Amino acid sequence: MMATQVRGAVKGTLAAVMIVGYASNAMAFEDTRVLPKGVRNLTIRTINTNFDTISGPAGETKPLAHLLFKELTFKQMANAEDALKGRQLRGFLLQNGITESESVGKFSADIKGRVTVTAPIAAIGITENMTLAVASPIYNASTSASVGFTPNNNANKILGLLARPETNQIANAREAARKLNDAVGQLNKKLTDNGFQALSDWHGQGFGDTTIALKYRGIDNSRMGLATTTGVVAPTGRKKDPNILNDVPFGEGVWAPFAQVAVDQKLPQQFYTNQYVKYTESLPTQRTVRAITNEERVEVPLVTVDYNMGNRFDVGTSLRYTPNYGLLAGVGYTYLRKFGDVYSGNLNAANIGAMQQWTDQQAHNAEFLIGYSTVPLYQAGRAAIPFSINVAYTKQLASRNLPISDLAQFNVDLFF
Repeated sequence: MMATQVRGAVKGTLAAVMIVGYASNAMAFEDTRVLPKGVRNLTIRTINTNFDTISGPAGETKPLAHLLFKELTFKQMANAEDALKGRQLRGFLLQNGITESESVGKFSADIKGRVTVTAPIAAIGITENMTLAVASPIYNASTSASVGFTPNNNANKILGLLARPETNQIANAREAARKLNDAVGQLNKKLTDNGFQALSDWHGQGFGDTTIALKYRGIDNSRMGLATTTGVVAPTGRKKDPNILNDVPFGEGVWAPFAQVAVDQKLPQQFYTNQYVKYTESLPTQRTVRAITNEERVEVPLVTVDYNMGNRFDVGTSLRYTPNYGLLAGVGYTYLRKFGDVYSGNLNAANIGAMQQWTDQQAHNAEFLIGYSTVPLYQAGRAAIPFSINVAYTKQLASRNLPISDLAQFNVDLFF
């Protein structure tokens, strides 16, 4: 019986956690500006997000642990036993007029996550039109997980029938009662027996993937600006641990070169707009994973497989107001599309189908920015130190196969 409980619980947990790695992605307001030659910039960017729901394949909203809200039926109990005990249970149900499809209780669960990312970004002007930047984020993440099981009247009914002296099932009644009353303990025992860590609250911190980027401004005149950015994301962050169901990975574990084109249009009254397009190519690698299927996710081996994370496409547009006295204000829209992951090698079709589901993702976001900069005042000789601070908020409007989480971002920029 408990094997069925474990399979259902782990299936739900993996479905929720496999997409958590995207919760900390933040699309900042883009522009075509670069640093003057020899000028250095240090940005400290802090991002915070909480999440307890996800969007499904059709964009519907679900709790992170929605797959754990399952009925346990007599049929599942019988299927989880060995052949002899399964036949005995089915015969007992038939004898007492109980159908196998009836429920004996329901699982409940709650999974919540929190991620804080602090990203120092160092940049320097190589020429008047070219800037080199390096970013290495630091993650602080935690998830809470709880699972419960509530027996219903059918469970009490069958326990009563098993306990009747004339049925000669006293031992089986005691065993069934123990398993029903200790569902969470049985779940964790099943996990640890198969090399997993017990399902409990988790916390971790460490470095994420490092981004190296080179930005080149090709056009800058009174009407518009155009800049290209090329670079690579290096896999310096901790990858997903296949033996911890509810951890948060700090990196994707792949080398990912990217290219971006951004265009500014300068408007009257110190307004300007920006549009950008970015494409990220994930290079093939190998990864150690659990060879899961949709039917079995616990009693499965660790295997090393060929892995190609889905490529990513980002676009965005924004309207900014930057008057000479230093106010920063803006609104924007971004769209993210990540294509599905591809697994191959050392796997069968059932493994591949289970691993690749829910990996095709997209999101529509609205962004808002407010801040202050002394840079125009410094350039006019009216400020002693050039710096800027701003707060940005990203509101998720719609998504698919992603955590539903808004992002609060705080930036401090120092120039020297």
